[in-house]
Amino acid sequence: MNKFALFVLALLVALPQVASAQIYKWKDKDGTTRYSDTPPLGNVPYESLSGKKSAPAKPVADTAPAEAKPAAKPEAPQAEPKETPEQVQEKKRVEEENKKIRAQNCSTARANLQTYTQGGRISRMSEQGEREYLDDAALAKGAEQARKDIAEFCD
Repeated sequence: MNKFALFVLALLVALPQVASAQIYKWKDKDGTTRYSDTPPLGNVPYESLSGKKSAPAKPVADTAPAEAKPAAKPEAPQAEPKETPEQVQEKKRVEEENKKIRAQNCSTARANLQTYTQGGRISRMSEQGEREYLDDAALAKGAEQARKDIAEFCD
């Protein structure tokens, strides 16, 4: 019986840890809202839902007569609510993620420019699955697009 009580106690201690798992919410390419315990793959924006959130407690109604209440002071306009530490941390995480994506796009654009300007034959697959070689006009167009991408993504 003592082992059983110890097992139940351990189970009760461990249960809240399991119940407070991280949950992620995002919309897929079809617009369907998805929920998962792992973040989505790729550059899909998602929202992190941590635990259950309950509604704030309602204030208790004052039962004193109206004449006994002190005169209400005119309230100053409310300042914008300050960001919570979780919001600040989430904003920093998103900024860092965007910075990484921009750096990756920059390196890809530089590699594309080098490929288009180095000379030689460049090919790509057509819709029919056949190899097509780019002519000079297509090479110039690709190099110009790579330059635009470098201007956009590289600092």
